[in-house]
Amino acid sequence: MKRLARSVLPALIAVALGGPALAQDDCAELEGVPPGLYTTTDEGRTYVSQDGETLELAHGESGFADENGVRCIKRPPEFLDWPCSTQAARSRMFNTYTIDELTSENPMAEVVERYFKIPEVIAPIPNWIDGEFHGNFDYNDIIQFSAPDYWYFPDQNRPLLSEKRPRSLLIALYVGTNQVVIDNNMIDALRKELGTNELPVTFVFNDSNTVPISYFGSNVSLEEVFKAFVERQIKVAEVPMWWLGDYHLTPTMEEFEKFFELPALEDISAERQQVLRADLETHGFTRKSIIVSLFLESTAMAVDQPERLRVAASMGYERIPTTLNFIEPDVILARCGPGTPVGSGGVSGSTTPIGGATVPPTAPVVPPPVEPGASDS
Repeated sequence: MKRLARSVLPALIAVALGGPALAQDDCAELEGVPPGLYTTTDEGRTYVSQDGETLELAHGESGFADENGVRCIKRPPEFLDWPCSTQAARSRMFNTYTIDELTSENPMAEVVERYFKIPEVIAPIPNWIDGEFHGNFDYNDIIQFSAPDYWYFPDQNRPLLSEKRPRSLLIALYVGTNQVVIDNNMIDALRKELGTNELPVTFVFNDSNTVPISYFGSNVSLEEVFKAFVERQIKVAEVPMWWLGDYHLTPTMEEFEKFFELPALEDISAERQQVLRADLETHGFTRKSIIVSLFLESTAMAVDQPERLRVAASMGYERIPTTLNFIEPDVILARCGPGTPVGSGGVSGSTTPIGGATVPPTAPVVPPPVEPGASDS
C-alpha cells in the first residue's frame, strides 16, 4: 500500500538547523549502552544537530549522539522506552501486527475482523497530523461499514478541508461497543478532492472503555458524560483537532454555571474583555473549542478559559463548542497504545446497536447531525 509523500517542512527545518538531514535507512545497531546522548520522539518531531549534521526523528524513532556524530538507532535502550517497556504497559496494550501482514483481498474487512476478534491493532501508530497514514483503502470497501454514528463535530464556520487538516480519512474502531465509525464529515469531501476511490486511511483503535459521543444520543449533556466516566469508567473518543474548532458537544451556559465557578463579567478587566470580545467576533470558536478535563480519581472537572466563557455569554452565545479531556490513573501508560485501562470493565449497557448499520457500497454516507450553532449576535 502506497504512502503519500511527506511534507517538505521537516527538510526546511533541517536546512535551517545548519546541515542535511541524515537518512533513516542508515540506523545504527548499538552494542550495549555506550555513554552519549539518547533521544526519542513521542509526538511531533525531534531534530538533533551536531557539527553540521542534523538527525530528524519522527514518532517512534530514536537517536544517539557522541563524539563521533549523530545517528538514528534501530533499537533504543530499555530505559528510553519507559513506560512502554514496562510490564504494566504491556499487560494493558492490545496485541499488534504490521500493515504488511494484511493478506486478504479486502484488507479493510480484515483490519476490522482482527480488531474485534482478538483484539489486535496495527503498529506503529502513524503520526497522521504530520501527513502519515496506514495505507490506501478502496472507497467501496470502506463504505460497507458506514453508519450514522460520529465521535466529533467540526466547526461549521471553518472550511472542512482547510490547509491545516491532513488529507487522511480517519476510521475509528470501538471494541467496547463493536462499532466501526467512519469520519462521515470527511469521506466524500476527501474523495472529491483527491479524485480517486483509493483513499489514504488512518485507523484509530480505541481503548476498550471508549465510545463515540453518539453513544449518548444527540442531546447529550456534560453531566451525563461525567456521570458515565466516574461511575462506569466510560470515556469519549478524542476529537481529531480541537485547535481547529473540532468539539464533542455544546453545553449550555447554565451547565457551565452549574459545574464551574465562572468569574463575574465585572471582575474581568475592560482591557481583557475587549481582547476576548475581539477574538470571538473575528474567529468565534474556530481556532479552539473550550476544553473540559474530567478526572477519574478525584471525580472532578475543570474548565479552561473561564473568562472567555463569561465574555461569550455576554455576547449572546447560548451553547459553547466543548472538547472533553479524560484523565485516568494510567494516563501515562495509555500513550503507549490502545488497550484495556487499569480497573476498567469495558463498556456495558450500550445504547447503540451492536455492529452499527451495514449498507451496500452504492449507498450515500449519512452525515452526523448538525448541532445548534452558537449565536454571535
